[in-house]
Amino acid sequence: MVQRKSSWEVISARRVLDTPYLKVRREEVALPNGTIIPDYYIIENRGWVGIVPYTEDGRFVLNNQYKHGIGLEVLEFPAGGIDEGENDPLQAAHRELMEETGYSTYQMEPLAHMLANPTGASTRIWWYLARDVRKTGSQKLDPAEVIENRLVTPAALLESIHNGTFAVQGQIAAAYMALERLGFLRTMLE
Repeated sequence: MVQRKSSWEVISARRVLDTPYLKVRREEVALPNGTIIPDYYIIENRGWVGIVPYTEDGRFVLNNQYKHGIGLEVLEFPAGGIDEGENDPLQAAHRELMEETGYSTYQMEPLAHMLANPTGASTRIWWYLARDVRKTGSQKLDPAEVIENRLVTPAALLESIHNGTFAVQGQIAAAYMALERLGFLRTMLE
């Protein structure tokens, strides 16, 4: 990631929304050219993790879940916020994988580090590839979650990206990175 020191000066900042699920900060900022923006809003959070679970028999575990923001069911990988007290995103990844799928693994490796919306949020995302996941428990969903797990082959995952049924942007990037890491893109392109 390209990292440069901010060239905006924060004149003042205050939190205008503070709930367990959403925190928003309002800043007054001065740009290098002297322009003052009196109300620049930033979503704050601890970040979140995404897991690309790949089973011992060669299938990906996907979640089919209703997302109220768009009012539709969405097909995606397990993912969730880093909880208070979780100092390592990997710890959150193991927890989220178990909570949303009932699957676990001893083989979880970093896949990517992404920024969700650097213009209006401080959100960082840590993606992991979880190899050889096995069903070892049951889902432990949050009250607002209803998740149906689906098992799909690498070819079916790629097809669902191309036909638009797997359509969340960061999730698509993680899918391609996992397919590449597992050697499927090379095989599919040959």
